[in-house]
Amino acid sequence: MANILDYLDWRGDITFDTDPFHPVDALILAQLSYLPCDGIVPKKYNESVTIADVAAEFDPKNVDEKQISFCFLQDQELLSKLAKSERFKNIRLTGYVSRTSDEDASQFSAVTCLLPDGRSFLSFRGTDGSIVGWKEDFNFSFKTETPGQHYAVEYINAYASLSQNDLLLGGHSKGGNFAVYAAVFCHQKYRSRIQRIYDFDGPGFRDEIADSEEYAAVIPKILSVIPQSSLVGQLLTSNTEHKIVMSKAAGVAQHLAYSWEILRHDFVYAEELSKFGMFINRTMTEWLDDMDDDTRQTLTDAIFDIIQASDQETFYEMQQHKLHSARAIIKAMRALEPEQQAVLKQAIAKLAAISKEVLFPEKTTDKKQKQIPKKSS
Repeated sequence: MANILDYLDWRGDITFDTDPFHPVDALILAQLSYLPCDGIVPKKYNESVTIADVAAEFDPKNVDEKQISFCFLQDQELLSKLAKSERFKNIRLTGYVSRTSDEDASQFSAVTCLLPDGRSFLSFRGTDGSIVGWKEDFNFSFKTETPGQHYAVEYINAYASLSQNDLLLGGHSKGGNFAVYAAVFCHQKYRSRIQRIYDFDGPGFRDEIADSEEYAAVIPKILSVIPQSSLVGQLLTSNTEHKIVMSKAAGVAQHLAYSWEILRHDFVYAEELSKFGMFINRTMTEWLDDMDDDTRQTLTDAIFDIIQASDQETFYEMQQHKLHSARAIIKAMRALEPEQQAVLKQAIAKLAAISKEVLFPEKTTDKKQKQIPKKSS
């Protein structure tokens, strides 16, 4: 089945004047934000370059390995196809920002795409290969606002204050979360200019955000798309109705946008989640609901204390230095504080128990009934 790269082969010669902007176009621009364009796409909003300009200047050999994402090779092919397509090559890019901080556990990147119809698409990058970027994802579960979410709000406020364009927001994975959060908490006078928010398999929010009046006000503008076996897109609360896309990958690999199936100018939709997707939904929901914020934070710190003991900044580097990383991780596990060890063991045991109950509900029920003491006559 076809994906977004095939879509560009099929429809790259069709301009937006002939065929208006579609959700597949939004996914392409969301995926484009993963490419590190430092020094190529201007930071200042009064300067811009076309996608064709970016492709001509982009050299993967100059990219630091710390900036290499999981789909780096496919992203290069995407850029090449975009630069050759009549539909995308003249879209101008501006406002590029990319920052990662170990100090506050944040990873944030965004770029603004100026569409031919006069609208602006603010594209928020999802989780890259950095360890600190993944830690911020875990922090969503116990923090009301992460630094990345704060930067997303600042980003839309800064751009909207300098432009009168109508706005489209979008992102894949964590970028989808940032796009929704920015729409919810940006300045009220800019919110009315937001026409659509594209959330591609992005995690949800804590209940106090998802149940707020501000969030409810933007729900009609959100298009949430998740694959059949979604893991990330089912975490926490969204209160939005998901559209389910077919994927040619298996299990959690369906999170990668290049696996999503396309037909003409739209996704190929499924009627329901796969059995694995339903299993993930029930298991992760019950598992997280069973932990308070302090436990979630202790668990997150424990997991990333272990991972960061590898002395590598990205999962790519960990893979390149497997033996060293493995030794450091084992040593770090043994050196955890007693409280962290206890929480980690309890969390693993609870996850296993919930998974078993979800997979084998009848056996679990039978076992519980056998444990109920009989009343004495």
